[in-house]
Amino acid sequence: MRGGLDPRFLKGIDEFNRGLYFECHETLEEIWLEEHGEDREFYQGIIQIAAGYLKWEQGVMRGAIKLWRAGLAKIDVYPAHHLGVDLAVFAEVVRKNLEEIEATCRAGGDLPPITVPVLTLADGASLG
Repeated sequence: MRGGLDPRFLKGIDEFNRGLYFECHETLEEIWLEEHGEDREFYQGIIQIAAGYLKWEQGVMRGAIKLWRAGLAKIDVYPAHHLGVDLAVFAEVVRKNLEEIEATCRAGGDLPPITVPVLTLADGASLG
């Protein structure tokens, strides 16, 4: 187990980084259902953000917006580095994607290309 982290957490992060958003959601949901402490909302936030990227892939911009907003609201209360994850950089990219999609929706445009974030360790190494 890397750095004392739950192996399912590392698996979920790897799935996110490989674009397997549904699988990430399912993997992290196992931990979220068991977690009753201070990290519960952290896991839920990552789950919602992953589900938002799944909605984006499906072309459901409003669904992506709703899920990204909810997920960001949950992870924004955590420190910049949480459970080994560089959360600040991750949230910054998600926020940028959210702004781009919201602007596109307001303008009535087509689904824009975005840069999907990668969850990395605070030391800069990829979890995947």
